Amino acid sequence: MYGRNGLCERHVAGEAMEQMSAALHGLCQPLTTLQCRLEMAEIVGTADAYREAVKSGLAECERLANGVGSMREIMRASREADGLARKTQ
Repeated sequence: MYGRNGLCERHVAGEAMEQMSAALHGLCQPLTTLQCRLEMAEIVGTADAYREAVKSGLAECERLANGVGSMREIMRASREADGLARKTQ
């Protein structure tokens, strides 16, 4: 029913979706941590609390940026694999 390339394309797409799902899941923890730190700083309301929130928030933003970078790499690799699969058809 499906040629060799059709199966290969589906396998690559499936792997990319699994990787993307894992990457999206990985973004949840730093987002939750960032939100919690900012809310705690607001509750405490001191300059030290705000400074700590900014410091930890920057670290969480770095984790988020790394996660987004991973997602971009997954998309790039998936597009390249899709392009190669189309060329061999």
